[in-house]
Parts: sequence; structure tokens; C-alpha cells
Amino acid sequence: MEWHYPCIKNPQFNNSQHWSCPVFRKTVLVLSISLWSVNSLIFSKPVSAEIPLTRAVVEKLRNRVRLIPKNQSARPARRSDAMTIGDALVTARSSMAQLRFNDGSLARQGELAVFRFLPSSRTFELSHGTLLLLIPPDRGKTRVRTPNAVAGIRGSALFMRYISETDTTIVGALTNSGIVVYNPTRSQGQELKAGQILVMIEDQIEQVYEFDLKEFYETSELVKGLNLTQTEAADSPDKALDLVRGEIADALDGQDPIIGNNIIVNPTFVRIRGSESDEFPSADFSVIDGSVDVFDLDVGSENSNADITDQVNQLDIRSTLETGEFLNTEQEDETLELDPEDVDKPLEPEPEPEPEPEPEPEPEPEPEP
Repeated sequence: MEWHYPCIKNPQFNNSQHWSCPVFRKTVLVLSISLWSVNSLIFSKPVSAEIPLTRAVVEKLRNRVRLIPKNQSARPARRSDAMTIGDALVTARSSMAQLRFNDGSLARQGELAVFRFLPSSRTFELSHGTLLLLIPPDRGKTRVRTPNAVAGIRGSALFMRYISETDTTIVGALTNSGIVVYNPTRSQGQELKAGQILVMIEDQIEQVYEFDLKEFYETSELVKGLNLTQTEAADSPDKALDLVRGEIADALDGQDPIIGNNIIVNPTFVRIRGSESDEFPSADFSVIDGSVDVFDLDVGSENSNADITDQVNQLDIRSTLETGEFLNTEQEDETLELDPEDVDKPLEPEPEPEPEPEPEPEPEPEPEP
């Protein structure tokens, strides 16, 4: 069966004057329907020693970000803040945060996102919003949980988004690093290759797509400034990120161009339908079921072979969406950078009034004869 969806483009998509509006973003997400089944699950791979995650440091901030220390009240986050196990980080609209972990891993947290990492494991929780994870290889098994999915990673690069309004998890693989995604009941699971994106709605894997890696790196604000496609910098001080760049280069070299009629540009199912208010999303992690561990599942088990063919065709493809998690600038204070056209010009000094001419003296009266 062939899928035919027109390639829909938005004429305002690259209009830079709209970058600060939540409706207009700059990431182009080009998807192609991919044939798949749950039988392509993760295979046995050599197990490396785990490096425990114990600490993260806030490297960059944009706009409004809150740090919620474990068992303490929230406060505004600051650069160089240290996060330890159990702490959470929350971003408001048009905001972002970048974290560096003790094992060299890097995380970028998009707007309206709620994120924390757990003790005694390499486990992250994302209860709202978008997260980019760049994990160097050989750090051990890492897990990312959302309220309706769990992803297992052995390294190195992926992005995840959880949309609470529709109970949808989206997982995109940027490298061939053994990323496997399961639903909460473990009745469905799927391994993702580089350039594949999975959509989980409620407890069902709805579809796996191919997406254009090259287009993603060229247009996504999620990876802006990280230079992930540059591998020639031998003197780079960030050796951990260089390992990820190497796997990204391999993934880019291995992807064929996405062409044909069955292409979707920016489908609406990736949209976060949050309110337009400036409030922070709720930091409620009780909605995440911590019982699923993808690395404890046996490949080929009874729960791994569910037939989901009937569900694949039910995905609602609509219109277009401008995604993108970060704005154009990397300003690191608490205010948005204003467009030069929107900035009030300084007032010109008023000219000093010209001095009034001095009155001429009245003529003296002539003496009487």
C-alpha cells in the first residue's frame, strides 16, 4: 500500500521577522512514511560499564527557567547552577536551558518543558515539552521516560517530545545507536535507526516515519550553535561531543535523499498546544510510570510481537506546522532580544528656543519749549 501526502509548504516559513512569535518557528521537519513492524526490536549488543549520572551544570539559559531542587521550592535558574539527582528544571514559553552532565552528556531543554534525572540509574524523566540528548558512546544504558513511553539508549543522539494535551510521545533518532521505544504495557516496542521518528499516542505506536537528517540540522533551532555536523575540528576542547559528532556524520552519510510523493512537511501531530500565557507548565512527575525498563525485556518475547498493522493507517495528517524549540539568538539573560525595528528610538534633543530680542528702549520725551 502506498501513502500519498502532498508536500505542503508555508510561504511564511522562512520569514525572519516572525521568529519571536510562538506560531512561527524555523525547523523544517520532512517526514516520509516508513514500512515497519514491531519485530525489528533491539538486538543483543555488548554491554559497557555504566557511568552513573550524579550531577549536571546549567551551561546556558534563555529567558525564564526555574530550578526545583529536590524537596525545595522553585527558584529562578542561573548559569553554573548545579543540578543533582531528583532536581527538576522547568522552562516557560520561548525559553530554553542547556545542561552538561558529569559523564560529558549534553541536554537541551526546549520551551514549556519539565525535566529531571533520577538517582541510582541513568534515567531521565520528561513530563512535558521537548528534550535533545547527546550522549557519548560507551557511557552505559540510558533511559528517558514520558507518561506514555520509555526509550532506551546506548548512545548517542536523539530528541523526544511529550505533548500532554494529546498524550503523545515523539522520539527521533539522530544516530544508529540502538534506540528502542516501548509503550507502558510493554506490548509494543520498536528500534529506531538514524533518521527515523516514532509517534506514540496513548498506549499505541501509531507510526514510524523517516525524516530528513540534513534538513533537520540545517533548520532546527534545537541544535543551533552545537556544530554537530562538523567533524574536522581536531582541536575541539569538547571531546565528549566530538564522539557524538562522529556518529552523526556516519548517520548523515548513510541516509539516502527523501524523495517522492509520500512526503509530509511539518505535520500537526508534533505541535504542543499549550496556552499562550507566560506561566510555567506543572512539574508533576507522578504521571510517569517508572515500572517499565526496556533493557529488562527479552527480544522476541510474547509481549514484543504484538501485531499493530491495523493501527498504522489511522494517523491523522493535517496541514503544516512550524516546529522548533529555540529562538534565533542565544541571549543569556531574563529578557527577550527585541527586533531592531521594534526598539523605541531615542528621543532627539529638543532645540533650544531662540532668545527673544531685548526690547528697544523707549525714546526720551523731547523737552518742552
